[in-house]
Amino acid sequence: MLRKKMFRDIKKNLSQFITIFLMVLIGVMVYTGIEAYMSGMSDTADRFYSENNLFDLQAVGNNFTKEDIQIVKNMDNVNDAERKLSVTATSNDDKVLLLNVIESNNISKFYVVKGIEFDANKVGVWLDNYYATSNNLTIGDTIKIKYDNLSLDVEILGLINVPDHVYDTKDESELYPDRLNFGFAYISLNTIPEEYRNHLAFNYLMVDVEDNNYRDKVKEDIEDNVSNALAIINVNDISSYRTYQGEIDEGKTYVGVFSGLFIFIAMLSVITTMTRIIKNQRVQIGTLKALGFSNKKVLLHYIGYGFYISLFGVIAGLILGYYGIGNIFINLEMSFFEIPNGRPLMNNNSYILGLIVILLVMLITYITGRNILKENPAETLRNKIPNVKKGSLNITKKKIFKKLNFSSIWNIRDILRNKTRTIMGIVGVVGCAMLIVCALGMLDSMNHFIKLQFTDLYNFDYKVSLKENINNAELSLLENKYGSDTSETLGIEIKTNDKRETNNIVVTDANDKLRFINNKDKFININSNKGVYITYKLAKNNNLTIGDNITWHIYGSDTYYTSEIVGFNKDPQNQNMTMTREYLESLGITYKPDSLYTNTKVKDNEIGIELVQDKNKLKDSMSSMLSMMKTMISLIIVIAILLGVIIIYNLGILSFSEKEYQFATLKVLGFDDSKIKKIFIKQNNWIAIISIIIGLPLGYALVNYLFKVAIEEHYDFSAYITLLTYLLSAIGTFVTSYVVSRLLSRKVNKIDMVSSLKANE
Repeated sequence: MLRKKMFRDIKKNLSQFITIFLMVLIGVMVYTGIEAYMSGMSDTADRFYSENNLFDLQAVGNNFTKEDIQIVKNMDNVNDAERKLSVTATSNDDKVLLLNVIESNNISKFYVVKGIEFDANKVGVWLDNYYATSNNLTIGDTIKIKYDNLSLDVEILGLINVPDHVYDTKDESELYPDRLNFGFAYISLNTIPEEYRNHLAFNYLMVDVEDNNYRDKVKEDIEDNVSNALAIINVNDISSYRTYQGEIDEGKTYVGVFSGLFIFIAMLSVITTMTRIIKNQRVQIGTLKALGFSNKKVLLHYIGYGFYISLFGVIAGLILGYYGIGNIFINLEMSFFEIPNGRPLMNNNSYILGLIVILLVMLITYITGRNILKENPAETLRNKIPNVKKGSLNITKKKIFKKLNFSSIWNIRDILRNKTRTIMGIVGVVGCAMLIVCALGMLDSMNHFIKLQFTDLYNFDYKVSLKENINNAELSLLENKYGSDTSETLGIEIKTNDKRETNNIVVTDANDKLRFINNKDKFININSNKGVYITYKLAKNNNLTIGDNITWHIYGSDTYYTSEIVGFNKDPQNQNMTMTREYLESLGITYKPDSLYTNTKVKDNEIGIELVQDKNKLKDSMSSMLSMMKTMISLIIVIAILLGVIIIYNLGILSFSEKEYQFATLKVLGFDDSKIKKIFIKQNNWIAIISIIIGLPLGYALVNYLFKVAIEEHYDFSAYITLLTYLLSAIGTFVTSYVVSRLLSRKVNKIDMVSSLKANE
């Protein structure tokens, strides 16, 4: 009997139960999807790094010998060591290749997508799989590789991914990998003609440490015993590794913020709906008690409503989250990073969340049902009269309220009678408005970041990377032709007490080609020759202020310098130090520029030029990265709007069902249907407007929080939201609420006058 009643009640209140199912589904789906894709990214990287033996330390030097390798191999806590030569070369159509010459491949081993494993005796090239795909190259094709006077025509033996090339860019000014024009390649020593082999200078030494706890000890041993080691860098500080890990760390924040909001909003509405459904069943509960059903049996019957609906919603949410959002997001990420076999991973957190959602819905159903069961059958057989303080309704008789029309007064009194429903409605719509502002605001902020970086700070058209061995005569020729605006970037190590941190110094002699800003995005001059400038975020992370001293040394030199901090500047994508050429030379350090900035088109095959970068192409590459972000944001917006529609519809249904008796009474008093509809729509419009007013600033606060907490350490930019975004979010939220209210208002025409008016008898 009770089972039949359950099915009959679900059928009668189908729209409300469907909304409960959808809200549970959406909340669980968002959490599961984001959690699965973030866990998948982490697990994929861990497997890739472990199975292909990513190095733990990398030493940088001018020329590592076989004796250096043997010294490192014999050190305590070292498993293995390998050297490699890494230089910037060119390929077909003057595309740039990071060329690596190796003798063995036991550290940072290749993942061979297609072709053969590395063989030191083979003559040929193992090519970046992403670069090959973008350029329609495959196994057996021949490519030309040129470096200085060396030119090789080599056959492609394998298409590969390598664990220390997960995220490769030409230099720090390029934010997004340009795989059409830049990639990496590996060749064996035997591929180099014999007359060149004796002149090769291996500039990297990769070290595999037994345990991560020994990294610092091994690093110190290399510094003390290998004179050719100019710098030893921990894998955590490698750009490729750091960028990928930064993406994972960002995602962990998104899991908490976005999925937390979706779950909170959805569950709030589910709890409100289940509470209202059970309260509307008080007459049936009284009838069941009068017929002799025990409180326990009645309670279990109503708990079953919440259990089955939430169970089906959770199951559907887990499936759609994993196969939908999880797969979509991780496929987008894997097109961004060079890691094979990326897949989402469902972990126990998603199942635990699903269980919590089910238990929470059951608990609310239990509490509501238990409160009703405490009453005797005679009380429960009548609808409960709202507990409203008499004085609270008198507000409509005072001052300005006396001048309001009937519909406004009626709605104010209804809101005061049903405060909980109103608050829940506002909270739900505020959450949806906030999510839409946040999603669109993130896009605004990224577009502002592009403008800041490529229009405000980069006041040039071309950046020329100069060769390391460029001489003064070659530099003078280039400066005469393209101008003398240059800079030098020095790799340094900052020493604070016992802590040592890898960083860099930008030495500027670029006049207005390189510009600088303060934390309000206003231009400042870097012109003091008495010390260094550091970025605000670096200063904050290290508790530094103007006037403090900072101790540092250039990699490859044991000489330490102590410099006074004379100012702060803001850099959106690098947290480092800046100084003038004059200050550098005052320390006795020779200025040797490695970059030249010009507005004149540059030929990249000129003597002394390593690489030419077009600022517009750098900007386009960043826009390409934004296209992926737009896809994710679009999905968030769609889900937020869908959740908003469901919440507004659900609250509208609840509101209408509670007012059905009053509307029937108004009809008897002579109010036509159109007038009653306006009364109903007006209250929903009020709730929407209040929610929008609260939701817009909260959306800004959420964006600002995400950029401060989730963004990688080397980025520094805050929320920037345009007026258009606020207008779109406000109009979108209001229109959605209004359309749903209009649709629901049609129910006024179908009110059963007899049933509605007898309900309170």
